[in-house]
Amino acid sequence: MLTAILHGKAGRVDIGGHSLSWRSLFRKREDLLTSVLFGRMPYLSDRTHDAFLSALLGQQLAGGLGKMSDIQFWPRLRETEGRKYVEPDVLIEYPRHRLLIEVKPPFGGMQTLGQWRAEVRALHKQGDDPKTIILLALGRNQPEWRRLADKLEGEYPATALRVVCLDWPELLRRLDAILDLADTRDERIFQDWFEAFRLFGMASYIAPFSELLTLCEASEDLARHFELIRRWTDTGIIPTQTPGASTQDWRSLLPLAQTLAKERLLQWT
Repeated sequence: MLTAILHGKAGRVDIGGHSLSWRSLFRKREDLLTSVLFGRMPYLSDRTHDAFLSALLGQQLAGGLGKMSDIQFWPRLRETEGRKYVEPDVLIEYPRHRLLIEVKPPFGGMQTLGQWRAEVRALHKQGDDPKTIILLALGRNQPEWRRLADKLEGEYPATALRVVCLDWPELLRRLDAILDLADTRDERIFQDWFEAFRLFGMASYIAPFSELLTLCEASEDLARHFELIRRWTDTGIIPTQTPGASTQDWRSLLPLAQTLAKERLLQWT
């Protein structure tokens, strides 16, 4: 389905009397982002799977999880505090741990302590498995997330609850760092991931403008700056035509300009 959306072949869907393209719908549904990212996780090679877990949780936590035994999407966990059930986005089972994942897209609602508490409480009350719970809050975390995480962890001292908060720009940087580990199969998965990220207004890490501007001081050689920018693209430079002078290919700047034009919601870090 993602391939059809990317190539404009998914058509349109009628919702409430309004016709929406699947591309627009994809951007409005965090569940679709969740399914693309974690639905492909079981198909990663062992080495890349371990590196991806480390990107999500940090090496210390990820290293003790072992082999995944099951993954569930939007499981309905029975609750008793004023509602029939709660529905976290992903629940992954490991030999001695349960990884509970709550995903927020890069725009929209924020992560909240109340939602975390309800989901952890519901999972803990199942009572059929003494596994340690790890809660991953991916995207849209509050500035004071560490205080909120400490508060929730303090409510479950006997179960060694761990709360990990990660935002999208940091995840994209970490994924960039492990691309070299990917085999051919993994590379296709990474490609799907980054295409989905772009649909949500995200892209792989690009140097912030603050870094670019420091390269463009008048006292520096302008040709050198164009060379630095060219390295962010896949095109080359037109060979020097006059001794002592260089001719720059302005087409080398187009990929950067096109990225900015297409990704209206791109957030510079």
